[in-house]
Amino acid sequence: MDSENFDEEGLLKVIKAFELSEAITKLNWNWNNYSNPIKDAHELMEKGQKFFLEISEYEQRMGSKLSMYQKNKIDNAVEDLGKLIPYLKNKIKPTESLETVDKTDNSLV
Repeated sequence: MDSENFDEEGLLKVIKAFELSEAITKLNWNWNNYSNPIKDAHELMEKGQKFFLEISEYEQRMGSKLSMYQKNKIDNAVEDLGKLIPYLKNKIKPTESLETVDKTDNSLV
């Protein structure tokens, strides 16, 4: 770690991964206390998608300037974030909310 390149942006990526992990963990832990946990889960997944894109762009931009230590820290944070997804999936119960259409209704004809 003596002459390796460390930058603030990489550290911010790791911090962001932990923030997302915290939000997902809180949602999992308190699922029934949220007024609309499905909406919150959608929002967190959207943030996660944007974050993964940021990570890819960062890695592409930094290239060989990214130290192995910092790359491993980011990889570990991303991997830990991904480990939370199965717990979130277990909270989601698919429902059959399909509307039945009245076959005698000719208003659309």
